[in-house]
Amino acid sequence: MSMDTDVLDRLTELEERSRRLVLAGDDRDGWGAWHNLLELRLMQQQDSERALLTEVIASLQRDFQESVKVAIETALARRIRGTHDPKAEYFANDLVAKDGASFVAKRNNPGPLPGDGWQLLARQGARGIAGERGAPGRDAPRITGWIVDRSTYRVTPRLSDNTLGPALELGELFVQDNTAA
Repeated sequence: MSMDTDVLDRLTELEERSRRLVLAGDDRDGWGAWHNLLELRLMQQQDSERALLTEVIASLQRDFQESVKVAIETALARRIRGTHDPKAEYFANDLVAKDGASFVAKRNNPGPLPGDGWQLLARQGARGIAGERGAPGRDAPRITGWIVDRSTYRVTPRLSDNTLGPALELGELFVQDNTAA
């Protein structure tokens, strides 16, 4: 409903109300003022009741929408429950694992697994065919000796392929902590 339609509806309502009022001097029996007072009180009462009903309906609508939203979210929520336990109670959309497969409960109290109350989601596949054996790799180099640098507390491994391995810094093993005293 547009704003113009709301304004026109309100104007129409006010015109109808004004027609029900008795103008001064138009009352032949002298009750015009009382008639107007009663009409105004009735109109005020109607406005008050309409405002109250509008607020009550809006509040109920908000509460209902929130309740429905929570109910839908709860109904659609998937809860991961871990490995299936036959003694546990399960509800619709609960997810469980069993024997390399995952299942979702179709309904509350879905019964034994597997069964009509459960839907298989994924299952571990069978082992595939082994591929061809690859060529043997070369042997890793072995440590054949050490180069020791006593001044820096460093040792470096010499390898069987005539290369050097990463140096080992051993200085911290021999430094004394004089702050502990």
